[in-house]
Amino acid sequence: MGKTRNLIRKATSAFLAVALLVFVPLLVSAGGLDVDIPYIKPVKHTLRFAHGLPPGSPYDKGAHRFAELVRQYSRGEMVVKIFPSSQLGKEQTAAKMVQLGTLDISLQAVNNSTMWYKPLDVYIMPFIFRDRAHVNNVLFGPVGQKLEREFIKASKMRVISWFEWGDRSIFNNKKPINKPSDLNGVKIRVPKNRVMVDTYNLLGATATAIDWGELYSALQMGLADGLEGPPQGMIDMKFNDFLDYYSYINVFYGLANVVINEKMYQGLSREHQEVIIRAGAEAGNYQRWLSTVSHIEGLSKLAKLGVKVNKVEDRQAFVNRVKPVWDKYRKKLGNELFDSIVNTK
Repeated sequence: MGKTRNLIRKATSAFLAVALLVFVPLLVSAGGLDVDIPYIKPVKHTLRFAHGLPPGSPYDKGAHRFAELVRQYSRGEMVVKIFPSSQLGKEQTAAKMVQLGTLDISLQAVNNSTMWYKPLDVYIMPFIFRDRAHVNNVLFGPVGQKLEREFIKASKMRVISWFEWGDRSIFNNKKPINKPSDLNGVKIRVPKNRVMVDTYNLLGATATAIDWGELYSALQMGLADGLEGPPQGMIDMKFNDFLDYYSYINVFYGLANVVINEKMYQGLSREHQEVIIRAGAEAGNYQRWLSTVSHIEGLSKLAKLGVKVNKVEDRQAFVNRVKPVWDKYRKKLGNELFDSIVNTK
């Protein structure tokens, strides 16, 4: 009887050992480590997408929405990895990498794209857009589509989405700005773009061109008294730590374009090209809406952070002051281009 029990015990142990070998992998597999769902396809392309703002900013949220949509519409064949905060280089550096084919996708303010195609300067002209509906009708109408085609020829890059930086208002540590003369002697940081430099010099400020990556320390050291940008962007970059006055007037409407290397794009299948374009359009719509809403919330946040916020009431005084900038760049870029944007309904 005892021998029988021992044999049964040994047999049971052996059976359990075999069962563990056979069934545990099945359980692990069923637990999600090796599940085959035919709808989700193996990864074919991994794309790197670089931008210059912090995680959680409207830029970053738009970039992540693009990545999600690309993965969804390609059913997993395309994966986009996001690199925020200038991890792969400043905006112009990253765009040059895309042009050379060493980076897949980058996002930059439109004023940083004009180095390849000067007519894009028209998008950063002061007060050229009436409102965001006007912006959309220009970007996605005949004028914008022509500029995009010419940009491909000039840069070997393709615009796949339009994001916004937003209403570039005045943030400084000297005083509230209500009229152009309030800017007299105030050192305002602007990007290295002649339209923007000319504009702030005409408004009476001392326009100081400083790279974005050097701006925080430049403000700390007093090399500039302030800068221009949208409210949420100022909070994201923590400029409210040492700037006191935010005056809301959209001297420039800040567009940003997402670009992909054209040769790389043409190397994709037609199906994957359509995925990129569809995801870019939808992510752009999402990001621009998100950024627009952030202006309202951002103004309130700035006030709660102790910043003195004012809305410039006499906008026309600023418009009148920068008329010579329009005259100068109409000659450079052509009346036809300016008129086509101004006359877009």
